Amino acid sequence: MTIIMSLIKSFGVGIVYSMQSPTLAKFFAGSVLFIVLSAYGIGSVAAQVNDDAQPPAPIEPTMITVGAIEEIILSPWGLSFPARIDTGADLSSLDARDLVVRNNVAEFRLGKRWGSRRLQLPVIEWRHIQTSLGTEKRPVVELSICLGSKLFRTPVTLKDRSEMLYPFLVGRTALSGKFLVDASRSKAAKPICAGASLASSQSAAAQLKE
Repeated sequence: MTIIMSLIKSFGVGIVYSMQSPTLAKFFAGSVLFIVLSAYGIGSVAAQVNDDAQPPAPIEPTMITVGAIEEIILSPWGLSFPARIDTGADLSSLDARDLVVRNNVAEFRLGKRWGSRRLQLPVIEWRHIQTSLGTEKRPVVELSICLGSKLFRTPVTLKDRSEMLYPFLVGRTALSGKFLVDASRSKAAKPICAGASLASSQSAAAQLKE
């Protein structure tokens, strides 16, 4: 309404003059109507643009670069293992000596470097793993590990790795969405996890035997 009154005041002289001629009156009225509609149309478009504006997308978590060899911490026990980063393996793998599975619970011991400690963990599934010697059926447990600054739970197969250089292997499932691998580097991400103590409650089902 304010716009219409302003236009009428601005073109008052023209309106009075145009009333003397029906043709000019129609032309002038049409012109005023066009200007008013155009003004409102622009405002409507601007309002629609503002209404359609989307909030900024959330910032993606920063991915950490790791090398071919890294140190990982097994939580909640605070045990540090040298680990090989292997993008060719689907699941991670832990060195498990004297492995026995009873009633869907895996019991095994770690290497002498870790005091030959014995662990008991529930088996969440079994996997057939392709090796150079054929196919092996291995139990899978879930562990909390700290790699770089990230503490997370991941499925891990149990296998006697006593003849292998590294007792822990980090596979694609553990790496996906969290890490970038630079095979030319080594120990690029020191394991520092502020929330490591949090994993104790998540791993309550696991029992550590001395």
